[in-house]
Amino acid sequence: MKVYNQSKFKTNQHIHIAAKKPMIPFVKIKNAGLVFQRLKISAILLFLLALVIAFKMEPTLQLIIISNPLAVDRTNEVITIKRKVFEKKANQLFPLVKKANTTYTTQTLDLNNDGRWDELLIEVNLAAKSTDTLQVSWVKKNELPLFKKRTNVQLSERSYNAIASTEMNQAIRFRGFIQNIAKPFYQMEGPGIENDKVAFRSFFDYRNGKDIYGKIVDTPVLEKVGVGASWHQMQYWGKDILRVGNSLGAGALAVKEGEKIYPLADADTSFFNVVFEGALKAAFKLDFKNWDAGNLKKNGSETVSVSKGTFYYQNNIDLVLSQPQNLISGFANFGKFEVIHKKHNARFSSIATYGKQADGTDSNLGLAIMFTTDEYVEHATTDSSSSISYTSYVSLKPSPKKTLYFFACWEKTDKRFATAHGFAEYLQQTADFLAKPIKIKIINKK
Repeated sequence: MKVYNQSKFKTNQHIHIAAKKPMIPFVKIKNAGLVFQRLKISAILLFLLALVIAFKMEPTLQLIIISNPLAVDRTNEVITIKRKVFEKKANQLFPLVKKANTTYTTQTLDLNNDGRWDELLIEVNLAAKSTDTLQVSWVKKNELPLFKKRTNVQLSERSYNAIASTEMNQAIRFRGFIQNIAKPFYQMEGPGIENDKVAFRSFFDYRNGKDIYGKIVDTPVLEKVGVGASWHQMQYWGKDILRVGNSLGAGALAVKEGEKIYPLADADTSFFNVVFEGALKAAFKLDFKNWDAGNLKKNGSETVSVSKGTFYYQNNIDLVLSQPQNLISGFANFGKFEVIHKKHNARFSSIATYGKQADGTDSNLGLAIMFTTDEYVEHATTDSSSSISYTSYVSLKPSPKKTLYFFACWEKTDKRFATAHGFAEYLQQTADFLAKPIKIKIINKK
């Protein structure tokens, strides 16, 4: 700071200018730009500090209140919670779910491939008519436990040795693609999907059929199925337990027009895509362009998923049929097993067979298709004279979106399926669980 010399003023008064209160020295600031810059940085730091404080004030802990509306215990059931119900989550954080010192098995799903999870899956246990409280804290992805993978999707080309070929997450096929069943192009003739109880496969060719692998282990096995050994013979993991032939196999689809049934099989182009897989749930999607739907060509899709601990796959079907078409889903019935049609509750019904129909064994297998009760039209069984032979099927009213559940309950996987009663009881329980899901409430805490 510089104060100007008084001698420069024409005056004889020896009075210090600073003594005159009304007058203020003229001040010059050196490096004014630097000072301004420092003030600007200080303002930015204060702003960032305010953001940090605001972030810390956001809810860092949520409570999940789960309630069982049924008078029956629910064990190892997988529940789903949408991301949006959690308040102000950080984009890069993940939910860690605990109760006291117990960490719950979870899986997050990114359904639209935007890099952010959209749904949270949790495996829970609830006693009859009970309520429980779980805690959710938010952590970085690398801070989550490594949960055992119990669901899996697998597609690869056929291996010519005892080593599995490279797994494929996407594939495309064109109309008329045929595989030599003895030496198929794909390892399992198409994509497979499994959980800890059962596995299924889809024929990724002009047939678009479905089949069952019965499992006797609870670990993923599809990478090894068909590699160096036949799935028609009992292996350490299990075997193929369904004779398919020209039937609808394990819940494949068809269209009924009048008295004629046409398989929903070939298409101009068919696309396969893995949606997700992990500790609790796996899914793949099949998209069809100009799909043969009777006498018409339609665009449509199937999204097949399995959850840990269940004996069925869920098929979400997106297909707009035209009147007077009905959607058909069915399963093989070579032994003329009795078909039981049952209304389980107001929401769900099923058709089912039970008996020694596990192919290549002398063991019991229960097969069923579960559907929305009010969509039912009829059910029947075809014989050898039909274009789709030896098939028990259900005919359903056309709707743009439909969800079906296909069951494969083998007694070698679970002893309760050694009797028809045990199988029927499982179908009823599943229908009740689907109709009355576990209730979920989120409470945000500061």
